[in-house]
Amino acid sequence: MAQNFTVSNPRQSGSGAFSLLVGILLVGVGGLVLAAQHLSGVVSGAAHYGWPLFVIAPGLLLVAAGMGIRSLSGLCIPGSIVTITGLLLLVQNTFDLWSTWAYAWTLVVLVGTGAGLFLQGLVTGRGGRRQAGALIAGFGVVAFSVGAVLFEGLLDLSGLSLGPDTGLAIPFLLIAVGAALVAWPRSRLG
Repeated sequence: MAQNFTVSNPRQSGSGAFSLLVGILLVGVGGLVLAAQHLSGVVSGAAHYGWPLFVIAPGLLLVAAGMGIRSLSGLCIPGSIVTITGLLLLVQNTFDLWSTWAYAWTLVVLVGTGAGLFLQGLVTGRGGRRQAGALIAGFGVVAFSVGAVLFEGLLDLSGLSLGPDTGLAIPFLLIAVGAALVAWPRSRLG
């Protein structure tokens, strides 16, 4: 004997839509609780190290929107700033280098702004904006390098030991000067 089953349309019945929604929520929550119980080490590790992704992802979305839609090219600037902030938070959180904020802010403010201007110049075809962005980003790399040498090389702020005895102070200074030389002539060329 065959039975005839009918599925109620949630749009036709208010209680059917409610029970469908509650059912989906209960299945989702139950699945999350089950996963958390059996993957607690993975989940806690991801929560500890992965939270900066919640900063990086929106930044990348802003950059993508700015790069993909010319009228929204201005989003490249905040998108770059947010993305660089997230990347910096990822490094600082992973290696417990929070004290590097003393000089790492230059990456956010200067390199982030410069990269955003550069990307906006690419989208809009404005060479002046690209040049200004490259100059600002280059200055940010120089400021970061000088800050790293001063705070880590002289003061050993975070214990990275970048002092003269490790041989890392000179390469950081060379990188800073090189970045300045790369950015400077490009900013003067029209």
